[in-house]
Amino acid sequence: MSTRAGELIEIMKTRLEMQKDGITKPPPSVKIATETLVERLSEMEMDERIEINTDTESVAKYIHSSTGEILAEIHIQDDR
Repeated sequence: MSTRAGELIEIMKTRLEMQKDGITKPPPSVKIATETLVERLSEMEMDERIEINTDTESVAKYIHSSTGEILAEIHIQDDR
């Protein structure tokens, strides 16, 4: 699945704000990865394509499509 940096940054900013406000309580590693992704996306052109790779059940990789650079890896929680 892919999206544009501008769309993804708005979603991730909202998630980061929810984390900081205590609305969601992910592990510290997820908070750090979310913050890193927002920082990296803010440095990009907003029309750049970002690939979201969820080939494994435990990690979401956010990849800059034109360079193949991994911007962030977020470990997915299993709350079952």
